[in-house]
Amino acid sequence: MKEFMYLFRNSLQNDEAFAKMSPKEMEAEMQKWNTWMGDLAQKGKLVGGQPLFPQGKVVKAITNKVTDGPFIEGKDIVGGYLLIKANDLQEATALSKGCPTLTDPTGSVEVREIMPVEHP
Repeated sequence: MKEFMYLFRNSLQNDEAFAKMSPKEMEAEMQKWNTWMGDLAQKGKLVGGQPLFPQGKVVKAITNKVTDGPFIEGKDIVGGYLLIKANDLQEATALSKGCPTLTDPTGSVEVREIMPVEHP
């Protein structure tokens, strides 16, 4: 099986709205994620992953200039990632369609195959 990465994107406004949810609303939202990820794990597809803090830094090429980011130049942020196993891109894409981030009109899941590299 091949490995794939899901990058979860949504608008910064959605991330801010999540932070303002009541504890009960947050619990309900997290239960959606737990159910979806539990299903992936039960199928033997889940490798790992984590949510990401919205704050970070961006290092630019050539100048090595460091700026606040990663969302300084856009309104979309990467909120987290998962690593999964699938036979091909088609299967990996199909498995992503249950992702709770897709219930947000600004949400998206970028599906990328991980390129195996031999390390010495």
